[in-house]
Amino acid sequence: MKLEGKLFTGMKAAQDYLSMKEYQEKIKDKTGFKPFPGTLNLKADKEQVKKLEKKTKKKRINSFQVKDKKYSGLTLYPVKINGLKAHYIDIDITDYGKDVIELIAPEKLREKLGLEDGDQVEVTGL
Repeated sequence: MKLEGKLFTGMKAAQDYLSMKEYQEKIKDKTGFKPFPGTLNLKADKEQVKKLEKKTKKKRINSFQVKDKKYSGLTLYPVKINGLKAHYIDIDITDYGKDVIELIAPEKLREKLGLEDGDQVEVTGL
């Protein structure tokens, strides 16, 4: 399953969460890599996103608590973006709609792939 999306700069909220030791450990356990603290955000067709989710094997991280604060769970979908392995993360609590996908990888995808806002990017489910 493939989809195309247009790159945009996000709200930078994922940066804080992906820097947390708890998220990093849980994501590494499911994906095999420690995520770069930030996501690559793509605006895509909602129907294409649904198809990707249905046809791609997923892994789950349940919500958890650290001290008195509860953190959102998320679903991870292995994908390739322009040939590089990454994961699409579908976060339980988000300000984005279903037409946005957030990608994580062990490195900063924007720099690694030389991408800028407005670029069209192809994502393939694995």
